[in-house]
Parts: sequence; C-alpha cells; structure tokens
Amino acid sequence: MARSKNKKVAHRYPFQYKGNIVLFILFLIIFFPVAIILAIKNGVILKNKKYFSLSYQGSYGWLIFWAIIFFPVAFILLLLKGVDVVEE
Repeated sequence: MARSKNKKVAHRYPFQYKGNIVLFILFLIIFFPVAIILAIKNGVILKNKKYFSLSYQGSYGWLIFWAIIFFPVAFILLLLKGVDVVEE
C-alpha cells in the first residue's frame, strides 16, 4: 500500500523544545534547576497558530552558573533582568 505524501496534521502538540534534547533530559534527571533554565531558553508554546517563547534580557551563562551554584540567585536574576514573551 502506498503512503500519501500529503498528510494533514490533526492536532499539533502545544509545547516544543528547540534545543539539545539530550542535555535537557540529562539535566531533568540530574539537576532540575538547570533544566528549568534550558526550558526557558529553548521552550516554545504553540497557541492559535503562533509560536510563543521566552527571551531573557541578561546573560544565560550567568543564569546557568547561578542555577548550579545557588538556584534562588538565578530566580532573583530572572526577576530583576526580566523575561520577554516573543511571538513568532
């Protein structure tokens, strides 16, 4: 039986991860705070045929550093520097 090349997507899952999935899963298992930062950096939400993502205004390097050393400082940096919602 031949497969049709014109497939129509009935429902698209509303969450996607655009980064390295292996690192994300590894940090989910080993060290959850870094996985949260990676999800903020590379996560995408689909709503009404538009993609929404978060954009941190500061340096992701420092954010990940503080997430490893002392997670509450990373959370404070998120609040102080701000996170924008970006529509694509």
